[in-house]
Amino acid sequence: MTHGPPPLRPTGRRRITEAQLSATAGLTGRFDPVSPGRVLSALKRAAPALGLPRRLVDLMDHLMGYTREIDWRGNWAPIVWPSNATLQDVLGVGPTRVKELIREALDAGLMTARDHGTGKRFGIRGEGGRIVRACGFDLSPLAERMAEFERVAAEHEARRAEAKQLRAEISRTRYAILTLTDMGTTHAVQGTEWTALADRAKELARPVRASWEPRELVPVLARLRALHAQADAAIRVAFPVKSDPQGPKYRSHNTTTNQLPIVNTIANAGDSPAVNKSSGGNQPLPLPTNRPATMPERPSALRGFPATPELVLQIAPPFRLWVSTSKPHWPEIIEAAWHVRSELDISQHAWGQACIVLGRLEAATALAAIAAKHEAGLVRSPGGLLRHMVAAHQEGTLRLDRTLFGLVDRAKGSAGRARRDGLMRPPAQGSFRPRRL
Repeated sequence: MTHGPPPLRPTGRRRITEAQLSATAGLTGRFDPVSPGRVLSALKRAAPALGLPRRLVDLMDHLMGYTREIDWRGNWAPIVWPSNATLQDVLGVGPTRVKELIREALDAGLMTARDHGTGKRFGIRGEGGRIVRACGFDLSPLAERMAEFERVAAEHEARRAEAKQLRAEISRTRYAILTLTDMGTTHAVQGTEWTALADRAKELARPVRASWEPRELVPVLARLRALHAQADAAIRVAFPVKSDPQGPKYRSHNTTTNQLPIVNTIANAGDSPAVNKSSGGNQPLPLPTNRPATMPERPSALRGFPATPELVLQIAPPFRLWVSTSKPHWPEIIEAAWHVRSELDISQHAWGQACIVLGRLEAATALAAIAAKHEAGLVRSPGGLLRHMVAAHQEGTLRLDRTLFGLVDRAKGSAGRARRDGLMRPPAQGSFRPRRL
């Protein structure tokens, strides 16, 4: 008959566990002079990656409070000796939980025990505050493992930052899919089961809420992007677009016959304010005409205002942080608008509704106007203003052109005041050319 090991009899002595031996196997008890604040900061930053519970970190934080700067010079061990009763009162736990936390700290290699034959903890400091004799908990492992803590914390924070970017991209892609499925459902686009597509996008993105591991998020993003490509292809078949990024196929380029004195002053001499001679996406925003029968007929929110990407950068400096050139095309402006709306705390729903009702280019231009007013302190709720614009456009009363004319005048006035105050050096005689927006 086989018998197991005999049960341990209580001796009053602290038991040494295999976890303690493993955690302290490489420790020497020696460390270079270090700041206790840096040691504690490294421990707290590494705690999530090491799986240390919050209460255990609180215990180590409290124990380090008993040490002094002189204890961390590396000449002797930083030993502390608070009683269990004191720890119970500070941590707000019972005696059993205190013993468990002490054992967890020892097993994790955060400290070692310096026990006395009597089982009591005590300490004596001599001249200069140096510890002459003490019995309690030795915190040397914290200083000796500080480099390890900082490395683990840096790796954890890098993974967290990568996961944050992936989660944001997953959220954006999921929202883009749902926007397309809403459009497909609204206009009864045949050939695609839009409800099933939306449900699939939600199902794929649902586990992301609890995950912060990049290796788990990357395949989710890949599947969502494939789903988005499928929905986007179906929408483009139903609503074909031109080769240049000027909007739907049913939009035609209109040249305004009205003189626009404000824009004329900011366009290059000899250029038409309604037709930009640059190519591609730098052309002014055309007016939507000949809309399909499935969409209600209403005037463009711009009312003939020749908006350009450069004008967006001129009136709304926040956009400049999200484009890589001073002369971007409309797709870059629309992509930047996604980030700007996030900075303004505008919900994804409000932004998606604006893109559907106004059109992407008009929505980006409207957002630029909102950003300009918000930066000037004239708008408290950017999201509320955007929803108001959408509602006004649905009623046919939105006049975004007036807002843009006012912002252009404001920009011109600010530049003029800056020159008068000496903040801008005037150009040499005969070399001045007005800046193109």
